[in-house]
Amino acid sequence: MDKIQHIFISWQSILAAFVVFVIIKLLRSVGTKNDKNGKKSGFAENKWFKMFLPVYPYILSSGLVFIPDFPIPIELKSTLTVKLMFAVYIGWLSDKSFQIVKQVIKKGFNV
Repeated sequence: MDKIQHIFISWQSILAAFVVFVIIKLLRSVGTKNDKNGKKSGFAENKWFKMFLPVYPYILSSGLVFIPDFPIPIELKSTLTVKLMFAVYIGWLSDKSFQIVKQVIKKGFNV
């Protein structure tokens, strides 16, 4: 059990979750435009983008896991199922970290 905990709290997991977090944040900020009246527009304000937004961390993390040079712990490179389970964990970690950062910013800066 100790080895599994070490794998899931390894620097590779944190790095992957951070990469997914940054990519989604960049997509949202690049895809949102503010016009002169303060109204938001762009593809990030599209209903389809917002509808699938909770799924994007899992899709991106699944793609990252299959990049050959992406740092994944050696124990997790064995089978497709293990890679996908690690990708789901990375997506969950990224999603939760985004929610926590969002709550901290709202509470800290009254935004």
